[in-house]
Amino acid sequence: SFFGDGANNEGAFHEALNMAAIWKLPVIFVCENNGYGMSTSTARSTAVKNIADRAAAYSMPGVIVNGNIFSEVAEASYKAVERARAGEGPTLIESKTYRHRGHSKSDRNRYRTKEEIEDWMSNRD
Repeated sequence: SFFGDGANNEGAFHEALNMAAIWKLPVIFVCENNGYGMSTSTARSTAVKNIADRAAAYSMPGVIVNGNIFSEVAEASYKAVERARAGEGPTLIESKTYRHRGHSKSDRNRYRTKEEIEDWMSNRD
């Protein structure tokens, strides 16, 4: 199940993790955390620093990967799939990345500085 960082503050996110953990469902939750839910930074909207930290509340592994490094994403995904197939239940993977453009065509991107975007594009992409 793929979702953005903004969804981690919705009730459906918590309900899904809870039920998957209770029933030990073979689910892999993948949060594509680009730092902004629409135009609000996760630092301003989420109480925990890492979304993967929320997995502990549901007794499942929470894994953080650099979403820009394919091998990290692949390795975490492989381990989560193996865990699910073994009947060990769900895993939450937080893939930290960045989006260089706005959330949609109508997003004028005024909540980020040009320097922030340039830093990601030149130093971390």
